[in-house]
Amino acid sequence: MRFKVLHIVVLMGLLFGCNTSTNTVVVNDTYENLRLENGVLFYNTSPFNGVLRSSYASGAVKRQVNYRDGKKDGSEIQWSENGNKLIERYYAQGVKRGIHKAWWDHGILKFEYHFNDRGEYHGEMKEWYESGQPLRAFNYVNGKEDGAQRLWKPDGSIKANYEVVHGERFGLIGLKKCYTVTVNSDEVK
Repeated sequence: MRFKVLHIVVLMGLLFGCNTSTNTVVVNDTYENLRLENGVLFYNTSPFNGVLRSSYASGAVKRQVNYRDGKKDGSEIQWSENGNKLIERYYAQGVKRGIHKAWWDHGILKFEYHFNDRGEYHGEMKEWYESGQPLRAFNYVNGKEDGAQRLWKPDGSIKANYEVVHGERFGLIGLKKCYTVTVNSDEVK
C-alpha cells in the first residue's frame, strides 16, 4: 500500500510540477490595473511578467515590450500604423543592451546605438537626418567618448570633427565662442 501511495505522489508531481508550457501573458497598455512604481511595472499587485502591447485605433500593433519582474527584459519594438518598424531596442533587467535602432517613417535609418552590459554607450553611435544624410558618427568606450567624433550639418558640411584621446578632445569641436580673445592681450571681450 505504501508503495502505491508513493507511486501516485510521484506521478502527480510529474504531471503537475513539471509543466513546461510557457503561457506568456499579453496585456494591453490601457489595462487599468497597470501602474509604474519606482521604475517597476506592476500588473494588479505583482511586478509584471509578460508582454505589454499598445495598439492604434485601427487595431494595428503600435508597440510591444517584454517584461520580467516588472522591468523591460528582451525586445521593445514599435511600428508605424502601416506596419513599418520604427524602433527596435533590447533590455536585460531594465538595462539597455546591444544594438538599438530607429527608422524614419519612410524606412531610412534614423539612429543606431550600441550599449554594453551596464547600459552605457559602447562602440559606434550613428544618427542620420530624415534625408539619409549623416548627422553624427561618435565612438564610445564604456560610456565615454573615445576616438573619432564627427558631426554634420543638414547640407553635408562638417560641423565638428575631433578625436578624443585619454579623455581630451583634439580638433574642430563645433562650438561657438562666447567671447573674443585678443592676441597678446589679457583682455577678454
